[in-house]
Amino acid sequence: MIDSSEQNKKQSSFVLKLRNTFLTGLFALLPLVVTYYFLAFLLNSMTGFLLPYFDIIDKELGWDTPIFLKKILSFFVIITIVLIAGLFTKNYFGKRVILKLERLVEKIPLVKTSYNATKQIITTFQSTKTDTFKKVVLVEYPRKGVYSVGFVTNNKSILQDGHEDKYYTIFIVTTPNPTSGFVIIVPKDEVIILDITVQSAFKFIISAGVLLPSKKGEELENSKDV
Repeated sequence: MIDSSEQNKKQSSFVLKLRNTFLTGLFALLPLVVTYYFLAFLLNSMTGFLLPYFDIIDKELGWDTPIFLKKILSFFVIITIVLIAGLFTKNYFGKRVILKLERLVEKIPLVKTSYNATKQIITTFQSTKTDTFKKVVLVEYPRKGVYSVGFVTNNKSILQDGHEDKYYTIFIVTTPNPTSGFVIIVPKDEVIILDITVQSAFKFIISAGVLLPSKKGEELENSKDV
């Protein structure tokens, strides 16, 4: 006869292996599933935005255009509009028009809040591709012995004591929302400069520390291999 305790151990081991296998598969598929639904949502939003207008055109002209053709046409129309808007805002006249529209929007109470919040988010993510965040650093914040990841936004400070060059102005980004944070002024000799890219540091912050950043040299080598 098989010992009941040994049989229970085998069953427990099988259940444990089954659970681990399930979790491994879940974590492997989850990024793909999330990406799929995000792209599907984005595509449906883009293609569905103009569908009511195409329905009106169909009704006026007496057409019966298939829904998939309407979605394809809607997608390309929106892409065209975005490209035209990009070309328009690049020239001087377009920038002046956008500036006037922004001033008009900022006079509307509820719309102003939504517009400014959206613009702040976009500006923050755009800044990761520019020189706005110059270096990735570690600083002892909010107390000694506890380190936070920050971004050098200026090699000087607002101090007006003749020692402005001895400090860094650093932006500490919050997790997982990178659109808010704290601005601190730290002596340069108390700042640890990290050999990682701004993009890599942002991934680390947004993932709540799950995605560990690699060095700049390693990322450059990886980009060459792609």
